Amino acid sequence: MTKILPHSGFIKDTIHHFPLCVYYEDTDIGGVVYYANYLKFMERARSEMLRLVGINQKEMLKFSYPEDVIFVVRHAEIEFMQSAKFDDYLIVKTKIIKLGGASLVINQDIIRNDKILVNGVIKIAAINNEGKPKKILGKLRKKINLTNLNII
Repeated sequence: MTKILPHSGFIKDTIHHFPLCVYYEDTDIGGVVYYANYLKFMERARSEMLRLVGINQKEMLKFSYPEDVIFVVRHAEIEFMQSAKFDDYLIVKTKIIKLGGASLVINQDIIRNDKILVNGVIKIAAINNEGKPKKILGKLRKKINLTNLNII
């Protein structure tokens, strides 16, 4: 029997675990996940990780507080090792490996049955409402810094 995980996943030992199931819409005619969809899976996992630590990205778009930023992907390196298929249960493991002044470097593994299918290293930039780099400050920085965080 498959263990059911919370929708947003959970954080354990500074790694966010995000569960997902491969739907038919994620695949090509042969039932294999289309390569670009792995990036979507990673994006969902990053968004749910931020939600889980109390960051409301929708609210930050209003720029009501001085620390509000928009997170954008600046660079992505993806290694495809094995394909996922229709109806597979996957876990996206996300770990912040570097928290810079106005950026994050995130490692993400997409896993099926403890085997890494896809690995990505994603660099995220924090920008202001004019599209210029903005430092990650205050409460936002504390929430993002998962070094000492362990939520389960």
